[in-house]
Amino acid sequence: MVIYGWRTSHIKTEANTQLTCPHCGEKGGIHNSIYGRYVHIFWIPTISIGKTGAAQCQHCKKVYEPKEMNDDIKRSYKTMKGDTRIPFWHFSGAAIIAVIIGLFAINDKVEAQDEMEYLNNPMVGDVYEYEADNNEYSTLKVIEVSEDSVFFIYNNYTYTQKAGIEIIDVDSCYSDEAYMVSREELKVMYNEGTIYDVNRN
Repeated sequence: MVIYGWRTSHIKTEANTQLTCPHCGEKGGIHNSIYGRYVHIFWIPTISIGKTGAAQCQHCKKVYEPKEMNDDIKRSYKTMKGDTRIPFWHFSGAAIIAVIIGLFAINDKVEAQDEMEYLNNPMVGDVYEYEADNNEYSTLKVIEVSEDSVFFIYNNYTYTQKAGIEIIDVDSCYSDEAYMVSREELKVMYNEGTIYDVNRN
């Protein structure tokens, strides 16, 4: 199954009544046509790769590619090609991708703002995802909050990647012994990337 490639679509055709066909000698039958070429992904136009075209005599049906045109036909064709705009829909895939990237960026910004709010105002039950050691990851769960400190319990297990770490975020995985850090230390750990995510139910 082909999921990407390139295609051509017709943009415009115009007749030039002043041109004479070199093949049959008839005047007024030359039509210039412009086509747009674009890369598609899953048949969605994504990136324009320019314009092309040809001229055809409506009397003898002779088709002239750009390299086959005489000076008069080529001049008319180039003028029309320069005046023809590529349709916006040839870029629709790129526009969709840009919107998706923008939504992800907005979502990341909102999540970062939420995480800072959680760090500034920790609550019992908050779970911090952190890098334990040697590319292993684990979680801390908040069990008590005081004016300047946060008390939490360690997860006894680690996970080999960030994605899917919620599989070890269950009560039976946590230790019974509580540890304490200051609120400022907690923010330092987050800013340094040791804590990389904060979850609140």
